[in-house]
Amino acid sequence: MVELSRIAALKQQDYCCSQIIIKMGLEDGEREDNPELVHAAAGLCDGLHAGMVCGILSGAALLIALYEPERRKLLVNELVEWFREEFEAEHGGITCDDILQDDELNRMLKCPRILAATYDKVLELLELDEP
Repeated sequence: MVELSRIAALKQQDYCCSQIIIKMGLEDGEREDNPELVHAAAGLCDGLHAGMVCGILSGAALLIALYEPERRKLLVNELVEWFREEFEAEHGGITCDDILQDDELNRMLKCPRILAATYDKVLELLELDEP
């Protein structure tokens, strides 16, 4: 499992969840740093800045499409199904609003754990070795 300290270090650099998952994916996939892609992923932050679909999930889908463009539909569908099974019942949904429940403390309590688990699932789907 990805180290929570790694996620915390990226969060301290003011990256949001969607950017963190992209940044780790580029690093771990030994891809060239892509600041423009990481910057563009900010559009997914905080559920599209509207509390909609979790930025972790949308960032993970972006990462899958980057690595597996030919299989992206299948793999993203698998990811979404897994994400729902893992988190929907516990949080009442998979939107940013559902997860945060109007409590900013949940951003520190819930999101790193969800991000780590989702990132590990992406690595599994992409058949990449963990760092």
